[in-house]
Amino acid sequence: MKNSKSIRNSEFWLFDLDNTLYPASNGLMAKVSSRMTKFVSKKLNMPKDEALTEQKELYRKYGTTLSGLMKEYKVDPYDFLDFVHQVDYSLVQPNPRLAELLEHFPGKKLIYTNASTNHAEQVLKRLQITDHFHGIYDIAAAKWQPKPVKKSYQTLIEKYNINPKSAIMIEDLAINLQPAALMGITTVWINHLGEVPPLWTTPSIGSDYVNYEINNLNNWLNSLIF
Repeated sequence: MKNSKSIRNSEFWLFDLDNTLYPASNGLMAKVSSRMTKFVSKKLNMPKDEALTEQKELYRKYGTTLSGLMKEYKVDPYDFLDFVHQVDYSLVQPNPRLAELLEHFPGKKLIYTNASTNHAEQVLKRLQITDHFHGIYDIAAAKWQPKPVKKSYQTLIEKYNINPKSAIMIEDLAINLQPAALMGITTVWINHLGEVPPLWTTPSIGSDYVNYEINNLNNWLNSLIF
């Protein structure tokens, strides 16, 4: 694995957005997930309990609920994204320490999200770290190919002319790091203590696609500096 200096000097930093740049405990994604269930219920005309089951199955099968809705029900992705992101962004609290830490890393920082650019902009604004990022690579930019679909990563690399060997990717869903690792990108998994992610998203015994496992982004970035 790379040493702290090598990581610190990475040319590209690929940050997941939700539950990565802010803690899952703030409840924002729970609100988004609830809106997803409501959307599925209305669109497919089914009770909410059935809609929740269908939502989870689409997520497991296709990587995102949206991808499943597009493939199986021909849903307009913009209708879905607009609906599910009508949430209270005040749940995301400013993180001035994260802003300070990001200044220590000279590489280009990109948001890599399965959500929309508008959602990412709202979150970055609340965190007060917008100016630290060079771009947002959202699900539309990925041509509706979500993480962990390999094509999504390939399009990202081509769009920003990224050298995988000098890039690092930080994610809260370990499964999304597997394609990145195969391309030579250094991978960091944020394993939130007390949170239980779906089993199929976690590394299996003997897997080697997670280079670093951490539980707090600020603390880890701080450890690379001092």
